[in-house]
Amino acid sequence: MMDIKDKDTRMALVSKYLEAETTVAEETLLAAYYAANEPEEEEQNIALMIRTEHANETLLSEERTEEFDHIMSRTKPKQPRPYLQLMAYTAGTAAAIALLLVLNVALPHEAKPSKPITPVEIAGYVQQLMNMEDVETISASPIKDCVLVTATLTDGTTKMFIMNKNSEAGSTSMLAIN
Repeated sequence: MMDIKDKDTRMALVSKYLEAETTVAEETLLAAYYAANEPEEEEQNIALMIRTEHANETLLSEERTEEFDHIMSRTKPKQPRPYLQLMAYTAGTAAAIALLLVLNVALPHEAKPSKPITPVEIAGYVQQLMNMEDVETISASPIKDCVLVTATLTDGTTKMFIMNKNSEAGSTSMLAIN
């Protein structure tokens, strides 16, 4: 067993500590010594470093550790407040309704069924967007008789467009929605 109170033994252990060659048990021994004893003048800096490194470790007796565990086992975990959950659900529902309203207003309402947008027409618009300097990626998703086109720019922002076909003229147009 190592006599930590012996200065030569302690200094050898400190040297080993500074070379990162100590075991966890040896570091704990040093931390416990410097926590309980006032370091000599030449040991003050190393003692401060070891105390700082081991500040979060508890050097409690087994009895105190069991008492702490017993107290913690009786406490209930903190439950989220019901009104905060209700507010979160309400905000999510409101956002979903707002999105539906925006899409309902933005999507065209035609009495006559329109011809579907062809892949060639979609590819033409996508190619026009890709020719722009700041466009990084583009995705196109069909929605009813329209196509939702999302362009991601090099700065990370996204731009959304709705592509639809005029049933009377047969022309395809694109509407920016943001």
